[in-house]
Amino acid sequence: MINPHRQQLVVLDRCLLVLEDALFEGRSRVDGPLARRLIASLGAASLVPGQRLEGRRLERVLDEIFELQNRVMQAVEPVSDEPAEELAG
Repeated sequence: MINPHRQQLVVLDRCLLVLEDALFEGRSRVDGPLARRLIASLGAASLVPGQRLEGRRLERVLDEIFELQNRVMQAVEPVSDEPAEELAG
């Protein structure tokens, strides 16, 4: 069984890619089909956007997706008083 937090992060990554593609195509706002696609993806991962997406500026929706990612990652990361170990490169 897949970890629900991991599934949510994967869905959020896909949403970011869709939004970045829309920006690349020159769009500045979320249209109906894009909004439905994003809402369907987010709903499948038990995530709900804070506001209606259609008509919103893409940059603002990107910010909201980044915020959702941050919340999910905070829920996954264990809270510890000790500093995290540095990765040896």
